[in-house]
Amino acid sequence: MALKSPVLLIGFNRYDTIKVVFDRIKQAQPEKLYFAVDGARMGKKEEESVIRVRSVIDQVDWPCEVFTLFREENLGCGKGPAEAISWAFEKEDRLIVLEDDCVPSISFFSFCDELLEKYKNDERVNIISGRSHQSDSKYFDNQDYIFTHYAHTWGWATWKRVWNEFDLYMRDFPKWIAGGGALNVLLTKEQGIRSNKVLQRIYDHIDQEVTHSWDSQWSYTRMKTGGLGIVPCKNLIQNIGEFGTHSQGHNKANDMIAEEMPKTLVHPLFVVANIGYEILHYKKHILGLRKNIFLRAINKLIRMMKNN
Repeated sequence: MALKSPVLLIGFNRYDTIKVVFDRIKQAQPEKLYFAVDGARMGKKEEESVIRVRSVIDQVDWPCEVFTLFREENLGCGKGPAEAISWAFEKEDRLIVLEDDCVPSISFFSFCDELLEKYKNDERVNIISGRSHQSDSKYFDNQDYIFTHYAHTWGWATWKRVWNEFDLYMRDFPKWIAGGGALNVLLTKEQGIRSNKVLQRIYDHIDQEVTHSWDSQWSYTRMKTGGLGIVPCKNLIQNIGEFGTHSQGHNKANDMIAEEMPKTLVHPLFVVANIGYEILHYKKHILGLRKNIFLRAINKLIRMMKNN
């Protein structure tokens, strides 16, 4: 059966990775496929790479409406994806979104398809994530997904009703933070303070952020609306982009393979944040990520000292 929900594939200049993602989309056979590719950067001699990436759309060989957005100029890693998502939402009320290095399992599509329909009018839910960093935890023992304030965007889906709240420049952030910000959303004061600090740094440098970031602003959108994300019991996305704009080498996230979901989903009984999961995820992933960044910085400093 063809996939009902439309898919948006976002690419730039990496044919080898986007071809892997496209081949997985081809297996799912969506009825609609949106394909957005940014323009080549000035002075980078990547025009041929960009043209080759765009050619992947010629490999659509199943019944499918195809829509393309090929930029003449380079918008960057912030405006490029953000405007691509907005472009697709001009025609759709829901989307499955994949970037050129996020390879999904086949069941990722059916998982998103089913839940996009199930929660289409439920404003408590704002994103369906394909990533599951704590899939081996007890919180999935009796249900195939949970609700949380922590959801990731390496392979995800959402609705136009949520994306309509998105603002790349976070113009309402001062009013939001003045009222307490994430302290009004997250479980503990520690989590709220940390989230507020991260978002404040983004806002303070928003002119620089919009050139290379959109997902931080998207996280803020979901935070300010107070909605919940869906995280599956299995990790459904493998990131193969070891070398890209935001990924300069192998890291722990690349070790996560894409698995398959059960064919029949066991739904949670209630649409509420899973507190136990959030505590675990905060300790293991968010604080762990901060530790990994610190260690990488120390190792880089040591290497620089040795080279000198």
